[in-house]
Amino acid sequence: MGSFVRALSNAEKGLAREAFGAAIDLAPVRLIGWPFRRAFVAGRWFGRDWIVWPQAQLVADFTAAPVRMQGVLIHELTHVWQAQQGVNLLFAKLKAGDTSASYAYRVEPTCRWGALNIEQQAMVMEHRFHCRRGRPTPGDKTFYDTVCPFET
Repeated sequence: MGSFVRALSNAEKGLAREAFGAAIDLAPVRLIGWPFRRAFVAGRWFGRDWIVWPQAQLVADFTAAPVRMQGVLIHELTHVWQAQQGVNLLFAKLKAGDTSASYAYRVEPTCRWGALNIEQQAMVMEHRFHCRRGRPTPGDKTFYDTVCPFET
């Protein structure tokens, strides 16, 4: 288990760069443990971008964790990127909802990043991460490379 509050490790920053290229500012990102079972991004507070993570699962370095957990980190970093772009995560989350449908997206040629809600965008990024590692995903490499706006 990692410490209660920490910055991203250099290896984790490398993982993030694979997903986001230079589009995300990783310096202010902090992971903070909490006693519940769900990760979320609290937004920007006190000059930092906070990812709140279940303390029991907060590892010292996600690059040494199972790929599934690395994908969740990419999902949460998508919310960090959204906040850095000026998205009010609280209102966007209320608009998106929190059902399984809130996270689902259609794998079709007409799918566009800007038409997706914040959770769908985060799932696309998480699935793209898994796809690049040969894991099963709803779409293929071409789909994710077309939908995702990040050059990596």
